Amino acid sequence: MKQITIDPITRLEGHGKIEIFLNDKGEVANTYFVIPELRGFEQFCVGRPAEEMPRITNRICGVCPEAHHMAATKALDALY
Repeated sequence: MKQITIDPITRLEGHGKIEIFLNDKGEVANTYFVIPELRGFEQFCVGRPAEEMPRITNRICGVCPEAHHMAATKALDALY
């Protein structure tokens, strides 16, 4: 099985890499998005009202808060 690693990846707050595994035919068999830092935002959000997510998630990243805010807002809109 062939492995392709993209390390480091950009447009990401912190460090990260992508590992792609190809089967014998050259097709993607599996991929991994690896981020070594645990920030804990997922656990912080558990049990909170869904309406709070746009205000909370835009603080995940100092580089792209608008993207996190819009993603949370769209998810909330789709929920209701």
